[in-house]
Amino acid sequence: MKIIVLLLFLAVSTSTFAEYYVDSVAQVKIPFGNDAQVGAVTTIQAAAGMEFVIILDANATTGYEWQLARPLDESRVRFVSSEYFPDNTGLVGSGGKSVWTFEALRTGKTKIFFKYVRPWEKDIPAVKESEFIVDIRKKTGL
Repeated sequence: MKIIVLLLFLAVSTSTFAEYYVDSVAQVKIPFGNDAQVGAVTTIQAAAGMEFVIILDANATTGYEWQLARPLDESRVRFVSSEYFPDNTGLVGSGGKSVWTFEALRTGKTKIFFKYVRPWEKDIPAVKESEFIVDIRKKTGL
């Protein structure tokens, strides 16, 4: 599974925003520094029974991390994993990617909310938030 996630990450890392079906896994990459994306809602189309990946730009060296801001609708999506992959720049303090994998369970729409926070700062608002609408459709001949 880690190899698939890494390959998926490499497939989308060169574009600023992408939504693809690769090996029947939907991927979405949201650029961290793009102000047009702040507050924007992204729609993801996924097939029931398949996994999809959300890739968020992050920088673990700052202490910030992406977290789920609200509980998932577990009747529609299931959390599979999240991993941080640092950029291979060789520079101290450089950023990376937070890769979140979910499984689409049944048809319908749901939302996934993320917040970018320092986990120990409980009373501090998130510095960034992202919202995704997940439109789950019947699995077809993907």
